[in-house]
Amino acid sequence: MLNVSNITKEFKNGLFKRTHTLAVDNVSFSIKAGETLGLVGMSGSGKSTLGRLALKLIPCDTGRIIFNDVEISHFTMKQMKTLRKDMQILFQNPESSLNPRMTICRSLEEPCRFHDIGDKGYLDEQIEEQLNFVGLGAELLNRRPHQLSGGQLQRVCIARVLLLQPKLIVLDEPTSMLDVSVQAQVIEVLKNAQKKHKISYLFISHDLDVIKACSDDIAVMYKGRIIEQQSAEALYKQPKEEYTKQLLDTFLNF
Repeated sequence: MLNVSNITKEFKNGLFKRTHTLAVDNVSFSIKAGETLGLVGMSGSGKSTLGRLALKLIPCDTGRIIFNDVEISHFTMKQMKTLRKDMQILFQNPESSLNPRMTICRSLEEPCRFHDIGDKGYLDEQIEEQLNFVGLGAELLNRRPHQLSGGQLQRVCIARVLLLQPKLIVLDEPTSMLDVSVQAQVIEVLKNAQKKHKISYLFISHDLDVIKACSDDIAVMYKGRIIEQQSAEALYKQPKEEYTKQLLDTFLNF
């Protein structure tokens, strides 16, 4: 499904762009169809940048990205448009993902219209079906984002992504701004969607409990590199790297 090989990304910042930050350093990983790779690490380790590189939302400096047997490393934005509905991202903050002036209905319709998916009758049917799938009712369609809770908004965002029938979703801290009880509901929705549609996930989080519950394999990032990758069970039982051990100890003692 997704194969990333030796990708690197350096950012230039500061006065006259003289300061260089190596955000992602020669990283490789792969995700099979219908599976989840969890990505953990402290803030600033490069997790979110790696997720955006994998989706070609930002260009990599070096390396290869192969999606669905097609190399997209050097695709232009125009070329990526044909693949964009297949490669989606769910952000940390659902409030910033939705236009506050739009009704929920319009927010759900917008990406479908952009990708020319179905007529109004088809969209109405699909929107109702996806809302029901994520545990929301049609009575929310005429409301605006400020009238919904954080958990409801994130489920709206999940429904919006699912309307495009993607093959890959990067989940960038999708539960970190939610209460624990709501987190469990959102995770259950994501698991059900994956099971139903065989979606691949790159699940980025600092919450190791969430990552363990959702992932087939877990990769650990440190200073822009993946320093360890194992099955979720093996990583918890016998981490290989000292940094991974420290990460687990810090979380378990928190």
